[in-house]
Order: sequence, then structure tokens, then C-alpha cells
Amino acid sequence: MPAFIDEMDEAGIDRAVVMGRKSAPMYGHVPNEDVAELLSLYPDRFWGFGGVDGTDTAGAMAEIDRIKAWGFKGVALDNGWYAEPWYDDDERLDPVYERCTEEGLVVSLTASIYVGPDLDYCHPKHIQRVAKKFPEMKIVVPHAGWPWTTLMCAVAFQCRNVHLIPDCYLNIPNMPGADEYVKAINYYMDRRTLYASSYPVRPLGQSVREFRALPIDDEDKRARCFADNALRVLGESR
Repeated sequence: MPAFIDEMDEAGIDRAVVMGRKSAPMYGHVPNEDVAELLSLYPDRFWGFGGVDGTDTAGAMAEIDRIKAWGFKGVALDNGWYAEPWYDDDERLDPVYERCTEEGLVVSLTASIYVGPDLDYCHPKHIQRVAKKFPEMKIVVPHAGWPWTTLMCAVAFQCRNVHLIPDCYLNIPNMPGADEYVKAINYYMDRRTLYASSYPVRPLGQSVREFRALPIDDEDKRARCFADNALRVLGESR
């Protein structure tokens, strides 16, 4: 961890979000207890999200209680990575979404080609249905639905509670579809796009440099994506 903190400092990163993960054994997981320990050791450097298994409603509710007690900012759901994959708009998940809305927790719905057995599991229509059903719930979408880039941008156009985190699918040069995210930032998404590195896909400094090199047409927009939007979603100030 000291080496990672040094890497953050060298990249100019003051604070970062770390996420717990609850998924099937074949995909691995990140225990929420580990996230809580990290936040206790470095309270000024990290915010936490807790992983929840939506297939176990009672267990999910108990986990949300712990997530609130630890001071985490949100809940992470990887619905396509259950042993029996679920779509994000599966009605059996509604109690979890309702509880997160009541508690003011941000909901992270990771969506990309790798989350689920086929492309349909990351189709933006599933997040669109959740966002419209729970309009008061803040939703962040790590990987931003890649490769459904234009459709995911359209969902964010319609649903103001949806925030996109394209991370490596935007930062890596020549990524197919990345230019659609940039177009959206330059048009209407500069207040609802959040920078992330998707570490350890790239070193932190390299991800920052690659994001800075994107043809975003206004430095204020770039600054919002780097920090201001995340602070607003997390309910934090500088």
C-alpha cells in the first residue's frame, strides 16, 4: 500500500474510490471488510463502495446495514457475474434498489462485454429500465456499457440519474467507440462523466496522461470529469 500511495501522489491523485465485489467464485471477489480496513488506514485517501449479492435479498439488506455503518458511499452490483447471471433490471433486485434509494447510497452497475455470458447482459436497455424505475437513485456505470457506447450515451441523455465511467474504454488510445464518449462530454455529458483508471489495467499516471490527451474541447469540462462530478455524486466537497 505505501507503494500504491506513492503512485497516487506521482500521478497527482488526491483520493480514489475502491469497490468491494460480490460475485461467483470463478470471477473472484473483494471482501467489504478489506475495503473497510483500507479506509480506516487511509481515511483521507479513499472512499469505499461495498459489494452486494443481489441474489440473496436478506443477506443484501444486512450487508447494506454494514456498508452504511462503515461510511461507504455506495453499493456495487455485478449482476452478470452471479453463478446464475441476472440482468440489471431483474425485478428480484428491486428491494436492493429501493433500499439504496432510501439510504442515499450510490449504486454502481458495472456494464461491459466481460460482465455476463454474452453482450445482452451489458446492453444499456437494462440500466435504462432501472434508472427510469428508480429516478431518485444515483447510478454510476463503470466501463460505461462498452461496446454499446452510443446507446449508453443515449440512456444518459434521457436519464439524468445515470453517470458514466468509461475508464479504460475511454483512456486507452484507439479504443473503438471511445470517440462517442468524448463527443458526449463535449455536448451534454461533461457533468455526468467520471474519470477512473480501472487500475491495474494501466499504471495510474499513464491513465491520467491518456485522459488528458483526449480531444475534450474545454478545460473546465475536463476538470469536471476528473474531480467535480465525482465529488457531487459522492456528496463531498473539496
